[in-house]
Amino acid sequence: MRWIIFSVAAATLAACATEAEKPAATDASAATIVAEMALERGDCRTASGQYAKAATAPNAPEATIRRALEVALDCQQFPIAAQIAPLWRKRAPGSADAARLAGVVALRLGQNSAAADSFRDAVRLAGEDPGKALAELAQAASSTGNDYGAYRALRQAIDPGKLDAPALVLLGDLALEGFVFRDARVLAESAIARDPQSADAQALLARVLAGSEDANGALAAANAARRIDPKGHAFALAETLVQLDRIEEAHLEFERLLQDDDAGPEAERRLALLAFREGDIEEAAGRFSQRLRTGDDPAEALFYLGALAERHGNRQAAFDMYNRLVEAGAGMLARRRAAVVLMDQGKRDAALAMLDAEATDKPQATVDVALAKAALLLENDAAGDALRLLDTTLAHFPGHPGIEYQRALTLEAAGRVDESIAAFDALHRQRPEDPGLMNALGYTLADHHKNLPRASRLIDAALALTPDNPAILDSQGWERYRRGAAEQALAPLTRAYRLSRDTEIAAHWGEVLWSLGREGEARTVWARALARDPDSRLLKGTIGRFLPAPSP
Repeated sequence: MRWIIFSVAAATLAACATEAEKPAATDASAATIVAEMALERGDCRTASGQYAKAATAPNAPEATIRRALEVALDCQQFPIAAQIAPLWRKRAPGSADAARLAGVVALRLGQNSAAADSFRDAVRLAGEDPGKALAELAQAASSTGNDYGAYRALRQAIDPGKLDAPALVLLGDLALEGFVFRDARVLAESAIARDPQSADAQALLARVLAGSEDANGALAAANAARRIDPKGHAFALAETLVQLDRIEEAHLEFERLLQDDDAGPEAERRLALLAFREGDIEEAAGRFSQRLRTGDDPAEALFYLGALAERHGNRQAAFDMYNRLVEAGAGMLARRRAAVVLMDQGKRDAALAMLDAEATDKPQATVDVALAKAALLLENDAAGDALRLLDTTLAHFPGHPGIEYQRALTLEAAGRVDESIAAFDALHRQRPEDPGLMNALGYTLADHHKNLPRASRLIDAALALTPDNPAILDSQGWERYRRGAAEQALAPLTRAYRLSRDTEIAAHWGEVLWSLGREGEARTVWARALARDPDSRLLKGTIGRFLPAPSP
C-alpha cells in the first residue's frame, strides 16, 4: 500500500510541476500531499508543518486551511494552530465553524478573552437558537482541558437572559466545573424561575449548595429534584449526602435504593465506589467481586479489584487484572496502573514499554504517553530522566502548554527550584489570564519561602477568578502558614479539603491543625486520608515528621 501511495503522490507532484503559471498552487498541493503522507506514517509534526505551509500559500483553498487547522489541533501542535486559525477567519469571515475553532485554539493556549471574542462571533454567525449554539460550543470547549476558561468564554459570549432552562443548567454546570459557585447558583436559580419543574436545575442547585456548605438548602434541592423526576434523579439525595460528607446517611440511602428494581444495580455500583473511596477495603472487594460475577460493568469491577489488590500488596494479581483490561483495549488508565505495578516490581523498562505501546497505533496519544511516563519517573525518584524525556517531547511539540507545565513542576522536583520558578513565571507572562498558572507560580514561591508577598498576590488573584477551586484554596492556606499565620490558614485549608478530599490538602490541613495544638484533629484528618490513599508518599512523609514510627 505504501508504494501505491508514493506512486500516486509522485504522479500528482509531476502534474503540478507542469502548471508553471500557478507556482503558489503547486507549492500548496505538494505540501498537502507530503502532509497526508506524513499522517499515514504517524508523523504528526511534519504533517502539521506541511499543512501550515499549504494553508499560508497565497489563495490557498478554504478547505485546505480548515484541514490544516484540524490536523494541527489533532496533532497538538497548538502554536501552529494559532497561526492558521486567523487565516481561516480572514478567508471565510462568515464561517461560524472558523470562529468556533479559533475559540478552541485560544482556550488551548489559555487566551480566555480571545476565546470569548471568537465564540461570540460563532454564535452571531450561526444565527440559530442560543441554547443550541451554547451546546455546540460547550462540546467543542470541553476538549481543551481549560474548564475555567471555557466557562468564562461562553458566559461572555452568550447572554443568559436569552437561554431557556436546560441551557441555563448547562451553563451552570460549566460554572461549577470552573469553580465559580456563585455564578452556578445564580444560573440554577434562574433556570428554576424559568421552569419550576426542572429537576436538572434543582440537582445543579443541590451540588452548588453542598459545595457552599449549605446543607439544609442542598438537601431541600436534592429532594425537589427527586420528587420532580423520581427515576432520572433517584440518586440526588444520596450523592448530596456524600458531597456533604454524611457518609453513614448516604450509605443508608443507597441501601434503600437497592430495593428498587430500576435503581438497584446502579445503587450497588455506587455503594462499591463509596466503599473504595472511604477505604473500606472489605466491603469494596465484596461488592466489586459480586459485580464481576454478575457481569455488571465487568471492566470497571476488574479495574477496582486491581486497585484493591495493589493496596493489599498483591502486585502480580493487580498487574494481571490491569493487563486484561489493556488487552481488551481499555486505554491509558489501565496502562498507567499496570505501569505503576511494574515499576514497583523494579521492571522499569517494561513499565515504560507498557505506556509506549499506547502510542504505537495512536500517534495522537504521544503527548499523553510522554506525560504519563514523566509522571511515573518522577514518582520513582527519577526527576532527571523525567526532565530529559519532557525536553525531548517538547522539541517535537513546541509550545505545548501541558508539557511546559509538567516540565516546570519537574524542575522543582529535581531540586532546580529557581529554574522552576522562572519557567512558571515565563508561562504566566504568556498566559496571564490562566488562574492555574497564577496558582502554580504562587504556590511554588510560597512552598520555598521565596517572595511571599508576591506569592500571596498571585494566589489571591487566582482565587478572584475561580473562588471555589480547592487547589487554589489549599495554596492560599499553605502560603499563610508559611508566613506564620496558621490561624488564618485554617479556613481555606478546611474548605479546600471538604471540596476535594485530596491527600495533599489533607497533609497540609493536618500540619496546620497540629501547629495550633489541635493534635487529635490532625490525627483524625491524616488517618482518614491515609485510609483513602494508603500509598501517598507525601502524606506518610508529613505524618512521619510529627508522629514517631511504631516500634517493631
